[in-house]
Amino acid sequence: MVAPCTQLHRVLLLAGFIAAVSSVADAHAGWKSGIEVTLEGDVGLQGGARRGAALHNLALAHAEWQQANPVGGAVRLRAYASVLSLEGRGPTERFLGDFLAASNTAGFNSTRVYSWWLEAGLRDWSLRGGALLADEEFAGTKAGGNFFNSAFGWPSFVSANTVNTGPAFFAAAPGLRLERSFGETAAWRIGVYDGDTFDSPTGDPAVNRHGVHYRLGGSEGWYVMSEATLAPAASPTRFKVGGWLHTADFADVRVDASGRPFADTGAAPRDHSGNFGGYAVVEHTLAGKPGEAGNLEVFLRGGASPADRNTLSWSFDSGLSWTGPLPGRASDVASLGLAHANFSPRYAANARATDPTRPAPDYEQVIEAGYRLVLSEHFSLQPDLQYISHPGGSAAQHDAFAFLLRLNASY
Repeated sequence: MVAPCTQLHRVLLLAGFIAAVSSVADAHAGWKSGIEVTLEGDVGLQGGARRGAALHNLALAHAEWQQANPVGGAVRLRAYASVLSLEGRGPTERFLGDFLAASNTAGFNSTRVYSWWLEAGLRDWSLRGGALLADEEFAGTKAGGNFFNSAFGWPSFVSANTVNTGPAFFAAAPGLRLERSFGETAAWRIGVYDGDTFDSPTGDPAVNRHGVHYRLGGSEGWYVMSEATLAPAASPTRFKVGGWLHTADFADVRVDASGRPFADTGAAPRDHSGNFGGYAVVEHTLAGKPGEAGNLEVFLRGGASPADRNTLSWSFDSGLSWTGPLPGRASDVASLGLAHANFSPRYAANARATDPTRPAPDYEQVIEAGYRLVLSEHFSLQPDLQYISHPGGSAAQHDAFAFLLRLNASY
């Protein structure tokens, strides 16, 4: 792991550079920019692969330009670019050995060109193209951002079943996104992305270490995602339904081309042409207004994919967030969530046949509780507790209990 002083030094250098750029950019109409720095320390209290601790950080610098009616009429233009720096090893890699990833800010050590795009809008339509992140526009929940475990962000029913997790943190993918809005009540969007953000079928993130290695299509195919949202103005309930398709070939997790278990025959797994899945999201405001004290939000999200070619056959996550739970702390947020990922029974059967001495994969489940303490306009501190049942997806490891502490600064 990189020494903490070295990590902090590099983060501060990046912050200083972006602050200088921001001061120039913000002086011009239509520009806005910012930087976010996150420092996180994690401690394994019990269970998991081993006892241990981790320290890692993230720095994200971004700039955006937008202009309404640059050529007259109803045309809108937006441009966005960001740089991401990651250092240190997260709790999953260091000591937990869990499947769902306890920290959503841990990733491959690198400084990279992150997401960049140009968007044009005309009335109710918008088209965006560039290096895109599907997790920013698809399948998300408002309250999910209060949690640390990755299962509450880019959902596991997508990330575990696509090539190298798909177009999401920490690697964007070249692509196009088309959106049609229907006032503030409903919307429909579709995105088409390169099928492998790493450009490495073997999963080596170093190939695209700096985020500028672009190889479209190829054997990894294309990733397509579509979603419809409904948020009636008079209702506190919001709905999303969507699906995804990956055009690459995916190996069967149990049988060969003859239909027999490849653990017995030693033959190559059967290839399936493409992969896919569907999902649904329900969010509900129990009380108050989003972002204000007294706001209480709940959500439930779930998705499924074919069991013959995927690690997970289905998963779901749910959570509750409460803004301003304590007197005099109007901006603080308390959160409580549950995530469950169910391994494909065919995947489990192959693991059982390969090594009958170890428990077969069945599920991983996370209970998470956190409290975000807003210290000022720019700083927040969030302690977080996670209880992970069957870390790694089976009873081979003892249930884990971990404490995470995150300091966030944004300007």
